[in-house]
Amino acid sequence: MRVNEEVILFFTVLKWLFISSLIGCLVGLAASGFILFIHFVIEQSNQYQHVFYLLPLSFFTANLLSQFLLKKHVGTDALIAAINKNYGKIEGSFIPTKVVNIALILATGGSAGKESPCAQIGAGIGSVCANLFRVDDIDRRKMVLCGFCAGFSCVFGAPLAGALFGIELLAVGVILYDVLLPAFVASITAYQVSSALGVTFFYYPLNFVPTFEEGFFLRLLAGGIFFGLCAYALIKAIQSSAAFTNRIPIWRPWKGLLGGLLLAGLTLLFSRDYLGLGLNLMEGSIKGMPVLGYAFILKALFTIITLSISRSGSVITPVLFIGATAGSFFGHTVGADQGTFAAIGFVSLLAGTTNTPIASSILAIELFGAAVAPYAAVSCVISFLMSGHRSLYTSQILSISKSRAIAIEPGIEISAVKNSIKNSEVWFIDWIKKRWRSYRKRSD
Repeated sequence: MRVNEEVILFFTVLKWLFISSLIGCLVGLAASGFILFIHFVIEQSNQYQHVFYLLPLSFFTANLLSQFLLKKHVGTDALIAAINKNYGKIEGSFIPTKVVNIALILATGGSAGKESPCAQIGAGIGSVCANLFRVDDIDRRKMVLCGFCAGFSCVFGAPLAGALFGIELLAVGVILYDVLLPAFVASITAYQVSSALGVTFFYYPLNFVPTFEEGFFLRLLAGGIFFGLCAYALIKAIQSSAAFTNRIPIWRPWKGLLGGLLLAGLTLLFSRDYLGLGLNLMEGSIKGMPVLGYAFILKALFTIITLSISRSGSVITPVLFIGATAGSFFGHTVGADQGTFAAIGFVSLLAGTTNTPIASSILAIELFGAAVAPYAAVSCVISFLMSGHRSLYTSQILSISKSRAIAIEPGIEISAVKNSIKNSEVWFIDWIKKRWRSYRKRSD
């Protein structure tokens, strides 16, 4: 019996609507429970003004647990590699076993986020569902990716951006269209479940968005370059700090103790504004409230110390904080509206550090309104290009080069990219020569 193509596609759509809705519901329940628990822990700890004195003890304990009990924990980089290479199959724990570590660090003021654990919860649920349904490798990959995207959606409060963020994280320059429908459905479902369970999100439609004119557009282009350079510097600083910390020849828990002491000392020297999630200062900068010009540098410093010492938590929330405060600083410097550039910096630094310009542009629309979308998109793309062939997630596959003047082998992980300055210079000179010869031919 011959079956029409439309009938097959119809049942395929029904299949994925059911599977992705189920995964979205489960991820929404689990991730919401984790988020509400973390928020409760943070609220309780905030009642004690000097709780950051416990940072050395919490870092010591977190590193102790990591060394002896949580060796099979799977991080976001490992998840990305597994989805890219092994159809979502991972040896180790999908569901984050570091919930205790993350709670300890955020409760005492460590500068980290909660996005990665939620994404890991989502991927774990997708994997469990794949096992229950006994699907093949192709469908397993889709189901794990659905959960991965739904986890980000629960944290961002932006279902479309959450879905695209999870997809864009896999490879630079490639969008997997076959997984768009299930990822969108899972993310929207998870977001709705989270909202119904009382998880709150930050939305702030911008009341002031400048009309397009030459002066503002030039400042916008300069801002994109500035955010891209900030993204580049942040990636290099986090990776260099982690490598340096690993080389220190002392027991890992003692490193945690020293790192906690350093962070507590910096808090006494500056303030508590740069501890924890930092949501109040981040949201205030987007609302146009003045912040210290070097606030983004201090937050970067607190985050670098926390992540390189504790190895727990996510970097995304700190990146958003750094982007918002850097945008506020830039807006003040160039005489533009600080709130507008804080919102643009919020998404641009995310695009630059994670190579997700499309998801970051959509995030701007969902959080700040459509009026800022054209400006945010331009800045996100410039930041994405300026940050180079680097990422906070080194398991991303590099499918394209960001410039024809730079020799890049496509299909390799970002961690394997090794462009010497010499090779880049040669390619750049050749590129200039080709452009010049082409120009001369047209002129003749």
